[in-house]
Amino acid sequence: MKSIAINHFPVIRHEGREKYLYNPVLKKRYKNRPEERVRLRWLEYLLHQTDHKKTRIGFEAPVDLAQEKNTLRADILLYNDAMKADVLIECKSESVRLTEKAASQAARYNTAVGANYICLTNGVNDFWYRIADQRATAAGSPLNETAEVSQLFRDSAWWADRGFISSTTPEKQAQRIADCCNLFWGDVPDWSRTYLDFSAPFLEMGVNHFYRVAQLSDDSRLAMTFIGSPLAPSFLVAVLNESGQNTGFLAIDLHKLYERAVGSAVLFSGREQKRIDAHKKLPLFSEIFNPAVVENLPNFLITFFD
Repeated sequence: MKSIAINHFPVIRHEGREKYLYNPVLKKRYKNRPEERVRLRWLEYLLHQTDHKKTRIGFEAPVDLAQEKNTLRADILLYNDAMKADVLIECKSESVRLTEKAASQAARYNTAVGANYICLTNGVNDFWYRIADQRATAAGSPLNETAEVSQLFRDSAWWADRGFISSTTPEKQAQRIADCCNLFWGDVPDWSRTYLDFSAPFLEMGVNHFYRVAQLSDDSRLAMTFIGSPLAPSFLVAVLNESGQNTGFLAIDLHKLYERAVGSAVLFSGREQKRIDAHKKLPLFSEIFNPAVVENLPNFLITFFD
């Protein structure tokens, strides 16, 4: 089943150009690694969509198995009010397929943990199992959801905390970008979701981030995201992939777009750079927020690559 944490994102902390993941329960930061991103997306889900107490959430809990020389660690353990393990959540990287081998690993951990439920997740899909009489059977989530994603209050500060908006963006612009993000990351647009780890630093802040990917044709896709950091403006970024190759990279400075400034977008194609007046192609900051602009964002953005 689709992961129940798919609509959540980890809190980000910046140090210069470096981006770190932040655990708001432990108040610790971590390197930006795939499994950590999944674990912290799950933490966001638990904190904001369930009634589970944060004092009953364990991270990297030690698991001692007799046949193992080293102590293993369970990614997330949820305890009941009696502080007995109730749910074991084993997190894999988004790129890792959830196989029988991964399920067996989680089951081995649980022989020492003794949780009633096991969830195997890669942040895209979840597989739930109910443990009874030392047998595992497929099950649904036992967690008590207290809110739908659409009911959560996500303002510009929320999106800035997760690296989608620059904290230096003026309030009026930032709120419009937040409106765009709330729709862009909703369930209505039929675009896949993924984290893209680009090696080329096209922007000062880097462009490694969560993206949505629209399929334009059989061999053409467009990855899109909003991105910001404390040391740079907010940007709308798009990457065109044709026949498996990234052929164009577009970065739109949203502050300059708001001001209708000349050359607010830059298109990188091969070794060439081209400045574009983005306000002539993208009506993102019209006087009244128009959801249709976000819902048809791929159609607007592809015109920049012509």
